[in-house]
Formats: sequence, C-alpha cells, structure tokens
Amino acid sequence: MTLFFVSFLAGIVTVLAPCAFLLLPIILGSSAGSAQKWRPYVITLSLGFSLFLSTILLKATTLFINVDPIFLNYFSGVVLILLGLISLFPETWDKLNAKLRFSSTSDSFFEKAQGKSGLFGSVLTGFALGPVFSSCSPTYVYLLTTVLRENFGSGLLHIFAYLLGLTLVMLGVSLLGQRFVKTMRFAVDPKGWFKRIVAVLFILIGISILFGFDKSLQARFAGLSPVGKFEESLLDKTRDSGSSTEIVNAKPAPEIVGIKDWINSDGETIAKNKGKVILVDFWTYSCINCVRSSPYLNSWYDKYKDQGFVILGIHAPEFAFEKKKENVEKAVNENYKIKYPVGLDNDFATWSAYNNQFWPASYLINKDGQIVYTHFGEGNYDKTEQRIQQELAKTGAKIDMNLASDKVQAVGNAVSAQTPETYLGWSRGTNFVNSGELAGNENKDVNFTLKSDLKTNQWSLGGTWNVQNDRIIAGKNAIFRFNFSAKEVYLVAAPAQNSEAKILLNQNLIDSNLSGKDVTNSLLKLDSERMYRIISLKDFSSNQTLEMQVTEGSILYVFTFGD
Repeated sequence: MTLFFVSFLAGIVTVLAPCAFLLLPIILGSSAGSAQKWRPYVITLSLGFSLFLSTILLKATTLFINVDPIFLNYFSGVVLILLGLISLFPETWDKLNAKLRFSSTSDSFFEKAQGKSGLFGSVLTGFALGPVFSSCSPTYVYLLTTVLRENFGSGLLHIFAYLLGLTLVMLGVSLLGQRFVKTMRFAVDPKGWFKRIVAVLFILIGISILFGFDKSLQARFAGLSPVGKFEESLLDKTRDSGSSTEIVNAKPAPEIVGIKDWINSDGETIAKNKGKVILVDFWTYSCINCVRSSPYLNSWYDKYKDQGFVILGIHAPEFAFEKKKENVEKAVNENYKIKYPVGLDNDFATWSAYNNQFWPASYLINKDGQIVYTHFGEGNYDKTEQRIQQELAKTGAKIDMNLASDKVQAVGNAVSAQTPETYLGWSRGTNFVNSGELAGNENKDVNFTLKSDLKTNQWSLGGTWNVQNDRIIAGKNAIFRFNFSAKEVYLVAAPAQNSEAKILLNQNLIDSNLSGKDVTNSLLKLDSERMYRIISLKDFSSNQTLEMQVTEGSILYVFTFGD
C-alpha cells in the first residue's frame, strides 16, 4: 500500500479522531451560523491552508531548531476566544472599537471577522482551527518528522494528500451544518440563542486549547477511537513492508552523492564499480529492522565478494547522534561486524537521489549500472539472494547456488500482536498516558505521576522528565513504565555521566535468564549512543510490564520489539 494513499485515507478518517471531536461543533456551528453558500468552502480551505502553512513555517523548522510547538496552540486559542467574545457581545465590541479607535475606517482586524460578508471571519476561523489538527493523526506526525525531513519534496506531496482527505471530509461536515440552516431559521438570527451557543463554544474550546485541556481530553478518550491503531497498522505496511519488486524497465542507478565520510573504504561510486553487481543498502544503526537484516547482508558479502559482488551501505541517520562518525564506526566494526563499505549520508543526499523512504531498503544494480530489483523492509532474504545470483551469473561468475541466507541465525522478527515501534518524544510519541500532564510543558522539566493501570502498548512516566521533540531526558526520581507484548525488547538511548537504569519485569527485578545481553544483575549500563538489548523472554508474551528506574540525565529515544 503506497504512503500517498495512506496519507489521503488518514486525512479522511481524522474526523473520527478524539482531537477532532472538540472542533466539530466549531466547524458545524460556523457553517450553520450563516446562510451564505460559500462559507463552508472558505472555512475548510482556510483550515487546510493554515495547517499547510504551519507545517512549512513552524512545524518543519522544529525538526532543526526546536521552536516551541505550543506557540500555534496559543494562536489558535486566543483567536477562537476573541471571535467568540465578539459574536457573544457585538454591541460591546462596537463601543470598545469606537472608544479605542482601533480603526477610523471600521476595518480593524477582528471587526472584519464579524462584518456583513463574514468572509474574513470564515478565513480567520479556518486558520485558527488548522494547527490544532497537527496532532490528530499518526500519519501526519510520521510525514512531518520522518518523510519531510528525509525528502522535502516527497514530504510535501504526501502532506498535501493528507490535507486533501482532511479538507474533503471537513467540507462535508460544513455543508451538513449549512443544510441545518435551511430547515432551522433560528440558526441565522445574529442575536438568537443558537448564535450565542456557538459563540460560547468558541470561547470554551479556545480556553481548552490555550491551557492544554484539549490534550487531556484527547489522552483520556484516545482508546475509544480506532483511528490511531488503524492508521498505525497502515503505516507499518508502508514503513516495513517487506516488499520485493522486479524492475521490468531498468533505468540507470542514481550516483552516490553527498557522502563526506566512508568506513571500510576511501570512497565509492556506482561508476567506479560498473561491471560488478552492486547492492545499495540504506540503513541506520539504531533501527531494529536494519539490525535484523544485517546478518544476511554480511553472509552475502562474505560469499560473493570475490565473484564481483559489492555492497554499499548508505547510513542515513534517524537521530542526531547517528551522524557522528565514531558512533557509526563502533556499530559497523564492533556491533555488526560489517566489512563492506559504509558511507555516511548525513544530509540524505543519496537517500533523496534514490527517492528512498524506508529503513532498510535495498537496490540491486546490474553490471550495466541499472537498477533491476528493489526490496524494502525485512524478509524475502532467499528471493533477494537468488536475484543476486542471477545477476552475478550474467557477468560470467561461477557461483555456488546454495543460499548463504539459509545458514543465518535470524534475529527475532515482528509478529502481528507485537507492540509496535514506540517513539518517546512529543512529535512522534503514541500511547503516552501522561500526555495531559505534558500539554503546554513540552521541552520543560515536568514532575509526572506514574500510572499503574496501563493497557496494552501504553507507557507512563514518573518523577521528573523533560519531553523533547524526539527524546525524553530523565530528571530526579525518573521512572519509565511500559505495558508491552513481545519476546525481545530493545531501547535506543544515550548516556549521561555514570548512566544506568534498574530494570524490573512485572514489578520484580528482572531475572538474569530473562534479561537482554546489555543488562547485568538487573542493571542496564548506558555507555554510548546506541541500541540496547534489555529483555529476552523465552517465548512471546503479552501484557508484560517493563519498569526502568533511570539515573538523571539519561536520554531515551525509542523502544523496538522482536519475537
């Protein structure tokens, strides 16, 4: 399933998300409050356009400069409150406007919003609502924090698909509100009770947005909506699709560009290796899907490197610490024992040249420099190796047709009931039960109340934590708790001085025969910025409770799971 279609579908189903419930009365009331046929179109188009602008002007920049995202909430809350007050007390506004002489020509900012035509008010209403939708959809968050960062053009295209779906369904809601007008004439009375109820709704919802109450309600009712899980399941199919594709009309492979540092090589290009069979593999060292694929790539390289086979590992970092050459070198040489060339694509230049969207992703290039086969995600290792053998045979290489893949001891793969990859920052975090306490306090030290009644895949914080864009930083008395379903549990983390975490499983110190290889005597020592193996159960198990008592300054990024 393509990400473009998933994005469009996510925009459509956003109306069922808990965060949209609060705004539906505003959209319905605004459209029903006027008999003008164009009003629903103006509100919904303004809503979509404002969300697009917030993406470009502010949200996109938070990926690089950490602009506080709460700014847009303040904007939306204040505008809705002012519009509500003007509608509720129009005479008072006129007197205040005349007394303070906001505008001698009666065209002040908010007076226009309540003018006879209502055009400016419709635009302003849509603009105020747009930014609030930015947290409604897991798909939108994924597009913003991953796809947009890696390929700006592709990210905008997919965000446009999401906005198109959202705008269409919201337009339907607005037109429904306007149909209400035709049968209920009291709805168009500017001084009637219906108009005043809508004005009060503007004020109440504006206050809830301004003070973060909307986030608390979203967190409380998130479990009542199937939208989030539905979207996550679709995203999983696009991000880790495990799909293989034969390229019928082969095209020349893009050149390797923008690589400033190489490991195991002085520099590699497609042109330099023309005449050989090349596998370009996009990966990043803290990605569990890449870790599970690594043994297979090593086995292929060991078996076929002398027959004219080359692997070019293109390391495209998901987190900032993965840009450090020393970190990648340690992962390549010590953790994963990789012998083939690895290039650091820190600016996603080669990633963009290949129009790639996945970790891991493999592009098989024949002796003529053409891409003939691709594979995204995990799995299909036998098929990929057989395709490598076919291309090597065309070069005249004499090869053993037994598969090296058959001898690889596989690392645990994902199963359907398994807890999904879970990011811990505010931009991509899901199933965080303390989100109500966080609202309005992003990037600040917050004293959280640890929750004990966690449902499947939910996680909670206790003590002091600083929740940032793509990470959480432990403060005093920091505790992390997670209800997971898996056999293997992995954590991407970074240390402070003398960082460690005490690991408990189901409220007891974890037993040595159930702990991962990075845990000794129930303690996880954080020694570098990498992925840690913290739990290794004998079998897949559901509703297990992981608890970590974390030293101050430790940084946690993401949990991944395996079976």
